[in-house]
Amino acid sequence: MEKSIYGLLNETEIDFTEYEELKLSSEEKEAHKQRILQEVSRMNQSAGKKSGHRPIWKVAAGMAAACAIGLVTVGITNPALAENMFSSVFGKLIDNTRGEKYEDEDVERFTKIGQKSVDVQQEVDKQQDAETYTTTAECNGVTISVSDIYCDGYVLHYTASLKTEDEGLNQADGIVTQFKEGASEKLSIEGMNDTSGFSRPFERAEDGTFVCANEMDLMSEFGDKSFAPGEEKTIVVNWTIYKLKGSLWDSWDEQGDYMETGTVEGEWHLRFPVTVDTSGNEMFVIDKEENGITVKDVVRTKAGLVVHTELPDFRKEPFNDPYNDPYIGIKDTQGNYLQWMSQKWEEHEDGTSESWIMVLYDGQKELSFEVTNKNVKNPDPNANTDILFQVP
Repeated sequence: MEKSIYGLLNETEIDFTEYEELKLSSEEKEAHKQRILQEVSRMNQSAGKKSGHRPIWKVAAGMAAACAIGLVTVGITNPALAENMFSSVFGKLIDNTRGEKYEDEDVERFTKIGQKSVDVQQEVDKQQDAETYTTTAECNGVTISVSDIYCDGYVLHYTASLKTEDEGLNQADGIVTQFKEGASEKLSIEGMNDTSGFSRPFERAEDGTFVCANEMDLMSEFGDKSFAPGEEKTIVVNWTIYKLKGSLWDSWDEQGDYMETGTVEGEWHLRFPVTVDTSGNEMFVIDKEENGITVKDVVRTKAGLVVHTELPDFRKEPFNDPYNDPYIGIKDTQGNYLQWMSQKWEEHEDGTSESWIMVLYDGQKELSFEVTNKNVKNPDPNANTDILFQVP
């Protein structure tokens, strides 16, 4: 069975004691980070952003690109190790974020998810009906392939790459996928008709291919079909594309739409299995309350932390928020907000609610759940809530 570079790395035991420990200045840390990104870019040649009913969380600049080996204290002297940190597609996604507004946040997310992902072929090889799956589809000179899969029962992430012989598409900065007009299911999971998703645009990589990372929020979509910690089962994803449109991100037509470089119509149907791996998920009871806000429990997953809370009607005292919509965040001890991944929200008839918020997690032991009025001109300062809790 052919395995991805990252899959091979997962099976490799590394003794970090052989690396010299260094105390690095901020300039040295940045130099090491850029070196890793350059290695990832070279590896590539050889082998859309925020939405939802939530704030755009601040993410502290740091050593996200190097978190696989603790670059804060360990010097990297082995270029091969840097090259093996990510799969080819994740490497291209990371490389594409350089210079972008959300570079630090995207590098952190792609790094963390990439470390815990598996090659799609490994998923297929585990199935007895492997021949029924399609991980690569080719039509009219365009080839689309699924690459990496991450699933912890709360979110599903998968990456894909696109290669094309079409001259118009090859001139694009990105390629937008379109589904059949009027189709009720754009991206779905078999046997669960209430699930659907959307495809992010493919972004051009330095080697001329196009890559994307898609996600499905299993927590809010599945409702009572959620997966219990310790459970492992297989779901099947169907992803069908009928039209590809090349776009230039810095050019617009008279209607204000992105300038098109060309379109290709056809049918690209991908069908692949996903192991819902909750075997490593751990739940910890918290039960801490302040101002009617209760942090009930948390679940630690492979790459995330799900914080379960009970919330009051914020239109009432002491919050007096007419929109019942405060600013909510989860912070570390340095005051940095953890990156938001997904949320399930159930509002009750009396205005109270229950919420499950998933954030990208990197092993922090001490955190706080913050609620801040944002829609009140003269808020009661005592209404702002900061509940401290620990993750064992």
